[in-house]
Amino acid sequence: MAGRFSSARLECVALILLLAGQPSCLLQRAAVPARPIALDEFARLMADLSEPEGRFDSDNFVSNEAGYLQAVTALRSRRLLGGAYLGVGPDQNYSYIAEMRPELAFIVDIRRQNLLQHLYFKALFALSRNRLEFLERLFAREAAAAPDHPEDLRIGALLDLFDGAVFDAERARLRLEEAEALLRSWKLGLDDGDFAVIRYIASAFAAQGSDLRFSNRRRPPRPRYPTYRSLLEATDAEGAQSGYLAEESRFRTVKELHARNRIVPVVGDLAGPEALRKIGDELRRRGAEVRVFYVSNVEFYLFRQGRWDAFIQNLRSLPMAADAHIIRSYSNTWRPHPAARPGDLLTTLVQSVSALLANEDAGHNLTYWEMVTRNYIPR
Repeated sequence: MAGRFSSARLECVALILLLAGQPSCLLQRAAVPARPIALDEFARLMADLSEPEGRFDSDNFVSNEAGYLQAVTALRSRRLLGGAYLGVGPDQNYSYIAEMRPELAFIVDIRRQNLLQHLYFKALFALSRNRLEFLERLFAREAAAAPDHPEDLRIGALLDLFDGAVFDAERARLRLEEAEALLRSWKLGLDDGDFAVIRYIASAFAAQGSDLRFSNRRRPPRPRYPTYRSLLEATDAEGAQSGYLAEESRFRTVKELHARNRIVPVVGDLAGPEALRKIGDELRRRGAEVRVFYVSNVEFYLFRQGRWDAFIQNLRSLPMAADAHIIRSYSNTWRPHPAARPGDLLTTLVQSVSALLANEDAGHNLTYWEMVTRNYIPR
C-alpha cells in the first residue's frame, strides 16, 4: 500500500498523525492568517469604521467581570475557531481572542480612550519578547530574580516576581517614551491629545500594577471588584487558567495578531448608525463571518435607553457564521441570575446568535431579564 502514496502524501499523513496527539492550542495554529494588514490600511480601518465617541462614567482600564473566563469553555467545546471576532472593552478581549484565534478582530467601544488603550497595548506587545517583558513594561517595575526561561512559568509564578517590586519613575518614563516613539512611527493619525490620554492610561497601570481595579469616576473601586492580578489568574469552567497571559502560547497568539495588524480598535456605539454596519461591510468585502461577539453588559444599557431594537438591527446587518455565539455579562446586583456563581457580582453567559434572534422574532425578548434567562450557556 505504501507504494501507492507519494512522499508528499506520506509527509502529510505523518503530520496529521503527529498533530492528533498534540494539545488543542497547537491544532489551532492554522486559524491565524499568514498575510498581515499594512499599517496604512490598519490606520484607515480605525478611522473609517469609527463613529464620534460617546460618554461613559468609567476609565475601564480593566474588567470588573471576575468570571469572564467561564465563556472560554463554551468556545472551546463548540470549536469556535477562526473567523471574525467582535468585542467591547479592554484586554479581557485578548483572552477570548487567544482561545479562538480569529482571522480578524474588531474591538468596538464607545470611548476613544479604549481605542487608545488597545494601541498602547499593541505597542507593548511589539516591544516585548515574552510575557515577563510585557509585564515589566506595563507595570514599570523590574521583576525580581528573573528566571532563565520565563516562558515556562504559569501566570501566578510570573506575577510573584513582581511582589515587593517598587514603582520606578525613571523606568516608567523611558518605557513610555519607547512605546510613544513606536506609535508615532506607525503614523496612525494620533494627535497630542491622544498621546496625553495614552500617558494617562500608562500611569494607571504603572502606579497600581497588578492591584489595579475597575473604578467609576463618581466612586472609589468596590472592594469586591477583582484586582488585575485576579483577572489574570482567573480560571475557566474546567478550572484551567485560560487568560491571554496564562501561558506563553496564548501571549504569542495575541502578539502575532497584533503584529499582523489584525486586531483593529474602533470607536463605536453598538446601537449606533455606522460602526457595526461598516464593520459588516468590511467583513463581507474580506469574505469573513463573525463567530464570536462579546458585548459585556452593554445590552443592559441599551434596554434601559430604549435602543435595543437599533442594536438588533445592527446585529442582523453583520455577516454571521451559522454557529456564531454572543458572550455577555449580567450584573447580579440588580437581580441574581440563575447561573450566578457564589460571590460573583457579574455572571458571564454565552448564547448562540441564532437563538437570540429566534427569540427576538418570537417576541420573547420584551425585557432584559427575559432576554438573559433564555437559551443561555451554561445551563
